[in-house]
Amino acid sequence: MAGGRGAVPAGWPSGRPSSISLGGVTLDMSRRCLAGLPAGDDISLTPLQTAVLAYLMSRPGEVCTRQDLMCDALGYPNPVGSRTIDVHVATLRSKLRGTFEIRAVRGVGYALHGPSS
Repeated sequence: MAGGRGAVPAGWPSGRPSSISLGGVTLDMSRRCLAGLPAGDDISLTPLQTAVLAYLMSRPGEVCTRQDLMCDALGYPNPVGSRTIDVHVATLRSKLRGTFEIRAVRGVGYALHGPSS
C-alpha cells in the first residue's frame, strides 16, 4: 500500500478487517464512511482520512506519533517535517464533532477519545 492511497492502514497485517467499531460507531473502510452516529447520518471520508481514523480507532486513547501515522497509517516511508497529518486531523476533527475527539499531545502526536474509549 505504498504512497498511502489505500483505505486501510498500511501497517496492518494481511487479513485485516474491513470495518472497525468503537462505542457503537463503525468505520467501513471499503465504503470510506463512518456509520452508527447519534444523528443517524453517515460521514463520508477520503481514503487518507479513512486510513488515519482507522489507525486511531484501532488504538483508542493511545498516543500515536505523527511519524507512526505517516509511516504506518499512510504508508509514507520517510516523512520529513510534513504537516500532512495535522491537515488530515484538522479535517477529521470538523467531520467528527460530537462523535470522537482527536486530542493533540504537544510535541508527540494525537490520541482518539470518544464513545467507550
